[in-house]
Amino acid sequence: MEGEDSSSKLLSLSTPLYRLASLGKLLQLESHPLFAKWEGANPTGTHKDRAAISHVAAAKRDGFGAVTAGTCGNYGAALAYYAKLYRVKAVIYVPRLYENSRVAEMKRYGAAVIPVDGKYEDAVALSAQAARENDWYDANPGGPNDHTSLASYSRIAYEIAAQLGDAPHAISIPVGNGTTLVGVYLGFLQLYKEGCTTRIPRIVAATTAHANQLAASWAKGSLEPVKLPASEVRETWVNEPLAAVESLNAHEALKALHCSGGEVYVFEDEEMVEAALALKAVEGIAALPASAASILALKRFASLGEAEGPLVALVTGRWRARR
Repeated sequence: MEGEDSSSKLLSLSTPLYRLASLGKLLQLESHPLFAKWEGANPTGTHKDRAAISHVAAAKRDGFGAVTAGTCGNYGAALAYYAKLYRVKAVIYVPRLYENSRVAEMKRYGAAVIPVDGKYEDAVALSAQAARENDWYDANPGGPNDHTSLASYSRIAYEIAAQLGDAPHAISIPVGNGTTLVGVYLGFLQLYKEGCTTRIPRIVAATTAHANQLAASWAKGSLEPVKLPASEVRETWVNEPLAAVESLNAHEALKALHCSGGEVYVFEDEEMVEAALALKAVEGIAALPASAASILALKRFASLGEAEGPLVALVTGRWRARR
């Protein structure tokens, strides 16, 4: 692994595209082929693997003493996993009270986990500060190496275009910071410019109703991120990956939504859990409830008469029902 070219390893992170024929019928989407881009097939179960492997490889290449980020859980688990493979120290900052933080998993991979008394944004801020003070590689969204994350997530667009033979009419993406959304949009934009697809898909953001800066800004018709009072955010075991006082890539994400003719839809926890259970029961895909919001967003998108072709939902996994 140590001598392996990082770009070839990155390209190997290719995930399947599944046709959801039965679920499409259940959701009354028979006239619009419904697909899931199953990012749960990645080694740690989510799309975060794509950014994590790129950042860790860059940290290794450039001789940094450690790689660091703040996380709700999935991104930290991915960073810790690839840091172990590349023999790079990982220092992960995690809100102390988050329920799905995957801390035990990070520690098994050898990461140093720093609990933070605060929210996700506080974990990111402390991680970024530690990176500056200790000369660590900053892998945080919105940070100095954000371009690496965006390039990594753009690969999702290339894979979908190859698997479908063209860009879909719309792609729905679960949104916290908006980083993945921006990367996917940039990938499809580049494909269209190169003449590899006939269109740029409409970008549909799916997020929590309690609350997210990107969604709040879109609801106000603003292409600039609006200030969201911290008191409005209610984080739960379901919506932790989506709730955001500050969506760190909100500005770029709002631009992507506007330029693609996209939409933003918000959902309650109960809706996301029910969607995840339905996806498991009907299609055998064990999705993270927050991720299953992407299915709900496409249903709403189509119900408003917006759908005109294939629909793709970005879906991630590694979820077990609470008992």
